[in-house]
Amino acid sequence: MTLYRSLWNKGCLILLSLVLSLTAFIGSPSNTASAAVADDFQASVMGPLAKINDWGAFKKQLQTLKSNGVYAITTDVWWGYVESAGDNQFDWSYYKTYADAVKGAGLKWVPIISTHKCGGNVGDDCNIPLPSWLSSKGSADEMQFKDESGYVNNEALSPLWSGTGKQYDELYASLAKNFAGYKSIIPKIYLSGGPSGELRYPSYYPAAGWSYPARGKFQAYTETAKNAFRTAMNEKYGSLDKINAAWGTKLSSLSQINPPSDGDEFYMNGGYNSAYGKDFLSWYQSVLEKHLGVIGAVAHKNFDSVFGVRIGAKISGLHWQMNNPAMPHSTEHAGGYYDYNHLIQKFKDADLDLTFTALEMNDSGTAPNYSLPSTLVDTVSSIANAKGVRLNGENALPTGGSGFQKIEEKITKFGYHGFTLLRINNLVNSDGSPTGELSGFKQYIISKAKPGDNGGGTGNKVTIYYKKGFNSPYIHYRPAGGSWTAVPGVKIQDAEISGYAKITVDIGSASQLEAAFNDGNNNWDSNNTKNYSFSTGTSTYTPGNSGNAGTITSGAPSGTNPGDGGGTTNQVTVYYKKGFNSPYIHYRPAGGNWTAVPGVKMQDAEISGYAKITIDIGSASQLEAAFNDGNNNWDSNNTKNYIFSTGTSTYTPGSNGAAGSIRTGAPSGSVLSVGSSTYTTDLNEVAGPIQTEKLSGVSLNVSTSTYAPNSNGVDLTIQTEAPSLL
Repeated sequence: MTLYRSLWNKGCLILLSLVLSLTAFIGSPSNTASAAVADDFQASVMGPLAKINDWGAFKKQLQTLKSNGVYAITTDVWWGYVESAGDNQFDWSYYKTYADAVKGAGLKWVPIISTHKCGGNVGDDCNIPLPSWLSSKGSADEMQFKDESGYVNNEALSPLWSGTGKQYDELYASLAKNFAGYKSIIPKIYLSGGPSGELRYPSYYPAAGWSYPARGKFQAYTETAKNAFRTAMNEKYGSLDKINAAWGTKLSSLSQINPPSDGDEFYMNGGYNSAYGKDFLSWYQSVLEKHLGVIGAVAHKNFDSVFGVRIGAKISGLHWQMNNPAMPHSTEHAGGYYDYNHLIQKFKDADLDLTFTALEMNDSGTAPNYSLPSTLVDTVSSIANAKGVRLNGENALPTGGSGFQKIEEKITKFGYHGFTLLRINNLVNSDGSPTGELSGFKQYIISKAKPGDNGGGTGNKVTIYYKKGFNSPYIHYRPAGGSWTAVPGVKIQDAEISGYAKITVDIGSASQLEAAFNDGNNNWDSNNTKNYSFSTGTSTYTPGNSGNAGTITSGAPSGTNPGDGGGTTNQVTVYYKKGFNSPYIHYRPAGGNWTAVPGVKMQDAEISGYAKITIDIGSASQLEAAFNDGNNNWDSNNTKNYIFSTGTSTYTPGSNGAAGSIRTGAPSGSVLSVGSSTYTTDLNEVAGPIQTEKLSGVSLNVSTSTYAPNSNGVDLTIQTEAPSLL
């Protein structure tokens, strides 16, 4: 796999660089395109930080928002309120009253599970600490942050504390149980990733002596944090001698490895650009990435089966000190942002939407602020677009005036899926009357929203099955006579039918959809710049050969069955119990051609906790496959790959890198009687590109009840009982 990893990584870098170079480009081969938001864009408003005391006044405000086209109100659901009485003692009564008020106004409600403290940050008008009983669950050194000067911060739980996942799991589970009845008004759920609800360190905090535009301070000075850094470096290099060789140091013990002792000097003397500095900054960010993975997994576990909605988290717009020649990007680094490309990939891996802020702000770039918020929005948005991460936006400060036009520029340029204005009192007075800002919000933001419930309802829809010419196709489109999507358009997700991608677009009152296709890397199929036209209903598009125009046929692809392999074709259906949160399957029909790395993304199954794919293997008798996370982390049966017979199977990843197990049938908990038979295949004939060795004579006995490699890694047995649902 070494060669493929190298090619894959180089390919990703080339693709990203090309996409970044195109972020200012608006247009298409037909020269008719203009920028647009995503086809499910909606405008929301953030509710007050503090508790509502006058419900009558609040309901008037909600009614004004609804009458002016606002879609949803987002609300901090404070952990410090709901579980203040004690561990696992929840009181959701206030938020049920809140949700009832929102529902009564005809709005949607987006809860933000706010596992951070309110109070002490810019814009805070309340004081809500974390539950006091938390302190009994671990030591302060484990649970809190400490900065360069020794200031201890308790705004949020340290992501280095091992108990964080358990506490969030209990909180999320209780919310799911108590608000399942409000599913109809909850279109999305946000997770707090740290201070101010953002995935970051509490690097800039007025109570610690910070004031704008100071860079902020690193937060890695507890013994827990320092030991974690030492352990990570020892694991990376393997020994102290190798650490010294890499860093050019003469350390005599691991205990001498520490975060920078003087943050200013770390930049002034170029330490941030040394091997040590890069290792520290990468590790510092990786702690946040792992935390995102933890809370994302717990959220999907608790919310997917109950609400079935998108889940998101927020990155802070740390826009000052960006181009300071002496301390470049020092504010971002202190907050934990060293490599946005890697950070945003973690959103992709965790299947989380990304919310970014400061969309209303303009660059200045001069001393002493060195502030480049507009540039930062472009950078983050471009990377998210390139990776297919859904974007939602916020303003950083009260907007007004030209700020709304700036927001419009960003949400249309990068195809944002939503925008939330901070906050309600900036738009509506306590008596329900609109403020001067509401008209601007309505003109530039609300006007971009799509009618109906997130593009749902009974609108005019076009469904396109795209037979894969481009492996990861994008569709750049507009309802006939309307506005174009931002280039490259919308990535078309894999269909339930192997070899096809699929998208459904609500075209409103238009009669047709005008479209061109591309690979996200400026290679186009645009009907020789004339574009393609699709009528309402379902169509199948097949690209032409050698640059010729493609063909459009009415209906779904013929000769296929989008179900579970029950048609006339030779199909393999795989249920994948989620090890990778967003799994890809890299496969080939036995003896055939492999998919391009990383393969095909598996879509969520109808059963919570599983992904699923159905693949037509033609005349082959089996499917050969390996799994990965789309980011070059593989589960390939120790390079031997997995073998699936026709019909339906359930695959469960192994623990700690061990081989996974395959069971016949869907994950229904039932036992399937398939009788006794033996199938033997020669892996010399089916070696794939990710293998490092060839094996022969592998036997699959499907009458036994377990699956595992023997000590030689050759003989395999497949269990015939389907897994029980969790």
